[in-house]
Amino acid sequence: MMEEVEWLKLPHDLQYKFFEEAERESDRIVDAVIKLQQLISDLKSFILSNIEELGFNDKKVKVAAVDGSRSPRLSERLGVRYGVFSVGAVVLLGGKRVDEKYQAGQFKRKQAFSQDVSRYFFSLLSTYSERKMAVDLLDEVKDGFLIIDGSFYGFVYSALGMRKQGLFGDNERDLFNRTLKLTEELLRSGRVIGVIKRSHTRAIGGFLALKNRDLVGKAESPVTIIDKLLLSAIMPEGTLLRYERITGDDPVYVYTQLAYMAHRGIWDEDPLKIARDRAYEPYRVMGIGEDAVKKLRRMQVKSHLDAPVCEIEYPVTVPFEDLRTLLGQRNFFNEATGLPFALDMVDSLISLDPRFTDEYVSEVEARALGKIQGKVSAEVLRWFFDLLNPQKST
Repeated sequence: MMEEVEWLKLPHDLQYKFFEEAERESDRIVDAVIKLQQLISDLKSFILSNIEELGFNDKKVKVAAVDGSRSPRLSERLGVRYGVFSVGAVVLLGGKRVDEKYQAGQFKRKQAFSQDVSRYFFSLLSTYSERKMAVDLLDEVKDGFLIIDGSFYGFVYSALGMRKQGLFGDNERDLFNRTLKLTEELLRSGRVIGVIKRSHTRAIGGFLALKNRDLVGKAESPVTIIDKLLLSAIMPEGTLLRYERITGDDPVYVYTQLAYMAHRGIWDEDPLKIARDRAYEPYRVMGIGEDAVKKLRRMQVKSHLDAPVCEIEYPVTVPFEDLRTLLGQRNFFNEATGLPFALDMVDSLISLDPRFTDEYVSEVEARALGKIQGKVSAEVLRWFFDLLNPQKST
């Protein structure tokens, strides 16, 4: 049976309106791609002057990767808001899997809390579980490296979201502090790096705006383009770019903030000072301080010709040559995605389908019904499972 096309279900006039809108949007995309090509051409010499050779090698360094997956939809059955998450780790040596670990968990929150706050807490809970598994693996990779998903302090923004809504209570603060403690232990080990899969870094645009004020407030300029796109198109395979060659001792957050300010036309005599204040503010508010963030560095690595760059965060205490040896291992990066092969592997093993939350809650419901038969009246069961708890997901 042929699948029915949703477009054809609409009234003919509405279909036509969407065709017109699609035509206009396609013109805008074509125009944007042409301008991007010119921008890449203009920036190529600047980028190439700041890259280094990665240097492939035949060494075998033990590599572990930890990643997590949480249900994108929350289920509001059984009187609460449910979510589920999984955490997994694989340990590789020479590209071969030598160990793996898994953990399952659930998130449960009263429906009276806002959905946004529930999602913030859920994100923080899953990050905590990932960091806990990572710390537990440190002894196993004491002669190698461990990869975590995301920035070391990326969880700060989940906590900040709850704090801004006045819902950062004792439970939330305790979970935040435990996550922070685990993160600091990972950093002290000097054997952990973070991979930023969904990067929004625009440090190159911020740097260029600082050098050329004509870019401030300009719609078509490098300040609106993420570094990942520019560098993927320009960098040759087997090369890397260390951001300190562009940003100095400032973290990339500062220069990304500069790009945002330039795009919005927020500029004065000392834009770098304002960008620093804005970039460090979330960490000051959450009691981490800017010094901790300044001890982190980032680089972009272009492993294969047709793969995008991979953004990596690491502590300044990690010797660069150790990093080069790790990243230069043959088959360390996935040729298709540009990400570390170990991280792609664990991601594929633990990813949860959006429908899994409903299946999990249905399993809980079925087990509860089996255990409660004969202990309460049929009327109470009907009220709890049917009338007060519609089959709803958010």
